[in-house]
Amino acid sequence: MSIVEKALTAISKNDLETLDDIWTDMVLDEQLPLSVFFDIADRLKKKKQTDHALLLLDMLAAHYESSNQHRKAIAVYRQTAYFRKESSGIRKKLSSLYKKLYKNSDHIDDYINASGLLTADSLFKAITKLDEYLDYDVGQYFYFERYGLGTVVEAKPEKQEIIVDFEKKKHHFLTLDIARGLLMKIGPEHFLYKKAQNIDKLKQLAAEQSTDLVLLLLRSMKDPMTPAQIKRHLSGIVEEKNIAGFWERVRKILEKHAHIRVTGKPQKTYTAIEPGTDRSEHARKTFSEAPPREQYTLAEEYSRTMPDVFSALGPLLVKLGNSMVRKDPGLALDILLLCKRHSPDLAFDYTLETILEDSDTSVVQTMRTPAHQKLVLGYIVHQNPKEWHTVLKKLLFGSIDHKLLDQIGTHLVEKPEVLHDCYRTIFSFPKQYPHQYRWMLKKMQDGELSEYLQPAYLPRMIDSLDQVKGIKGTLNKTLTLERFDGIMARANSDDADRILKTINNSTALEEYRKRDFQRIIEHHHPSLLKKVQTEVFSTEAALLKKKQELAHLLEVEIPQNKKEISRAREFGDLSENFEYKAAKEKQSQLLEKVRVLQSDLQQVTLIDPAHIDTSRITVGTRVSLVRVSDGKVLDYTILGRWDTDLDKNIISNEAPVAQVLLTKVCGDRVTIHDEEYEITHITSAL
Repeated sequence: MSIVEKALTAISKNDLETLDDIWTDMVLDEQLPLSVFFDIADRLKKKKQTDHALLLLDMLAAHYESSNQHRKAIAVYRQTAYFRKESSGIRKKLSSLYKKLYKNSDHIDDYINASGLLTADSLFKAITKLDEYLDYDVGQYFYFERYGLGTVVEAKPEKQEIIVDFEKKKHHFLTLDIARGLLMKIGPEHFLYKKAQNIDKLKQLAAEQSTDLVLLLLRSMKDPMTPAQIKRHLSGIVEEKNIAGFWERVRKILEKHAHIRVTGKPQKTYTAIEPGTDRSEHARKTFSEAPPREQYTLAEEYSRTMPDVFSALGPLLVKLGNSMVRKDPGLALDILLLCKRHSPDLAFDYTLETILEDSDTSVVQTMRTPAHQKLVLGYIVHQNPKEWHTVLKKLLFGSIDHKLLDQIGTHLVEKPEVLHDCYRTIFSFPKQYPHQYRWMLKKMQDGELSEYLQPAYLPRMIDSLDQVKGIKGTLNKTLTLERFDGIMARANSDDADRILKTINNSTALEEYRKRDFQRIIEHHHPSLLKKVQTEVFSTEAALLKKKQELAHLLEVEIPQNKKEISRAREFGDLSENFEYKAAKEKQSQLLEKVRVLQSDLQQVTLIDPAHIDTSRITVGTRVSLVRVSDGKVLDYTILGRWDTDLDKNIISNEAPVAQVLLTKVCGDRVTIHDEEYEITHITSAL
């Protein structure tokens, strides 16, 4: 009988004296986990021996404290809080132990105070808060995909804030709430910690045991990694010129390695498996722990990469499919068709026919595998020789999956009048059918549906930008300047006038796109546009700053953004890739800034101090006004838009107030903000 079993027997007999002797032996056994001691204490509490449980726990805590095992002592004292009504003594003891355990932290006193360990109503919440402060203490390492490895350089517990120096961004401010969701803590055994602290050892490992180096990386990062991500982390350890050959050698070994799982097609990912678990065991364990739809995704993958595992999962897939017939018939169909392809002998309680009889044909929209959707659509067409086009038309308007829409369209080609009716409806009501409309735009982008790339339809396409979210990129690729030029070449003057008005009234179309379209319209229909040059007034200092801003955009920010886009592409599925979308949005903003700046710089008129006319209010003058009602003095300096400084009452010549003042002379009266002023002085501002 083990020592723990003896203790449990003593409790069952209520023999506390024997239990005390056994407990003493248990305390000296360093191999026993704390959970064993806590279980015994809980059993005593259930037998209404709470005081005796406390006595034993206090003995255990004192042992750990005297042997400088402060972390274990803290855990035991925390446990005793469940047994006591009064916690002031435990709070003081915990405070003392935390100070000993974190004696090298300059902020431990601040953390204890901010957490409320000594004062808060809830001791457990205070401890949780204190542990979090210590997790984000100065000197702790963290990893953030966007900025790389970082270390906490400043902590502000009273404000719940930290400042982190990352590889790619210094002095980055974060609240603890945000840090908790973004940052991955890095310990001394982590690949990135080793890379930051002693890269030479990793270089040696790369030269002598290259596979072990990549295994260390995969085990540290835990999540599946693409080859691009792996190679990016190896940068600096393996020379750039050698990285491709290095990876090719290691890749061949990894894909046969017992502790590596390779998934994905065509983009492969690599995941480390815990030692002692082979790939088949790991695959089965992953399958058993996954939710139903993820189980299907894994089974589909195993059917390609590990057919032996797929075969072993057959009975489980049958059970899963049978259980999903009512809950998720689309998933049940996917499972059935997958197994029929690879394990045709498996017997299910349902068939394709029974699913479609019991469910609406819209079940095809919830299926995951395009090949299976194609089979089901073929079955629907075959079983409904007279009405299949009506069924598919309904599916088309209900689906959001472009691949499924393509398959439906392939069938409806046999009924051109039905398909064209669908197109007309979608194009007429894009807000009602946004997914279908985006699908149509992509077809136009690929050269199809040219009948909609006509002058009469252009206003509707441009208006759709204001009606349908998320189509700007697709519409821009569809309505290229070359295509727009071809359409305008065929437009009559009435069409061109409607197109121009739609462009000018659009709130979603970028200004640079408007200008590009207007230029093309002017080329084909010059009478419609009267070119208006907008003069941009500027001082020499402001002009220099704008030129420097343009140079910085072109030489620094745009190249840096290109790198961000390239790196974000490596993060996976672009449709769900926040980093990629943010980088592309930033690219659009940067390019728009460049276009606006370049356009404005071409229209600059320098304000010449030697030729400022002070006989009247002009650009470059300073104006003094007196409010008629009470004599209060108000001064304005009128310069260009780039020199504006409202704190100093320097306003742009384009501002509403400036428009009221320009050309006026001393003695004139003007109304500003519903108050009447008289102009008293006009002087040069430069």
